[in-house]
Amino acid sequence: MAAVAATASHIHSRSSGHRALGLASLGLAAVHLLVLALLPHNVWWVLALGAMTLWCLKCSWCVLRRGSPLSLLSMSALMGSCHVAMVIGLPWFAGHHHNHSGHAATHASLMLGIAVAEFLLMYGAAWLSRIDQDREIQAQYGKSISAPI
Repeated sequence: MAAVAATASHIHSRSSGHRALGLASLGLAAVHLLVLALLPHNVWWVLALGAMTLWCLKCSWCVLRRGSPLSLLSMSALMGSCHVAMVIGLPWFAGHHHNHSGHAATHASLMLGIAVAEFLLMYGAAWLSRIDQDREIQAQYGKSISAPI
């Protein structure tokens, strides 16, 4: 009876962590769509934002279905880095702000805010991945990898 209760608790807590992370990722995808709709971008940046959003939706769907959060971790790390690169004008991203007179001065702050959200999502995915890994090892070997040896 206790084993059944422990398994049910494991499934519930795992699903709630996945649900929270998946919903946060969906929220960030919605923010990308909002930025796309409200701010002027050329065709290449529209395609890039569209690709970012589709990738975000794909990873969200995977996490919501209790899949591994590692793809979400990779995606959010890359997207957060890209947003920072666009703001500071690194190569391949230099034209995004310096040559766009249509962007308001607050656009850089908005993009840095999105980068912070991407990095928070990345850390959440890393945390959830670690918890999932620890639970799998604990279920298989009866001990936790987080516990001191």
